[in-house]
Amino acid sequence: MTTTKLWKTFTNLIVEKTMTIGVGGRLVQKNSDGTSVAADMGAEILTATRTVRPEESGKTFFLNSATEFVTTLPAPALGLKFRFVVKAGPASASYTIVTSGSANIIKGQVYTVDVNSATDPDFETSGGDTITLVDTKCVAGDQVDLVCDGTNWFMQAFCSVFDAITVTT
Repeated sequence: MTTTKLWKTFTNLIVEKTMTIGVGGRLVQKNSDGTSVAADMGAEILTATRTVRPEESGKTFFLNSATEFVTTLPAPALGLKFRFVVKAGPASASYTIVTSGSANIIKGQVYTVDVNSATDPDFETSGGDTITLVDTKCVAGDQVDLVCDGTNWFMQAFCSVFDAITVTT
């Protein structure tokens, strides 16, 4: 069997109906600063400790375990994006999402729908390096969205219970 590879760069490609990238294919976005980020629009269910790879940018991770585990982010790079969604709330220990170093580069907000909490979102402006999805507080559907500017991770997190998601140094 003969395999033919097509290598072509398209500028300003607009797809109106369908675009299929074959097995092992990658969609790569070139940033204005010359860097590039691969895009993975897939999803994965996590049940144990794992390090996320830069080429998984765009992926949604569903957290699904009754016990704690750590998910480590890749080194910062412009345009990286990840979503973490609680599929099963941790019951005996917390899920954590940590940076690859301890530079306190996670900034952003945690929003809650808990009417018994403070009405303002919890802002993290000074920076942290650990996002904790707190056991017995985090529930299915709580989520964390992260996007990187090449230096910092910017977070928007949403939870049903006040302080179910926290950011610490």
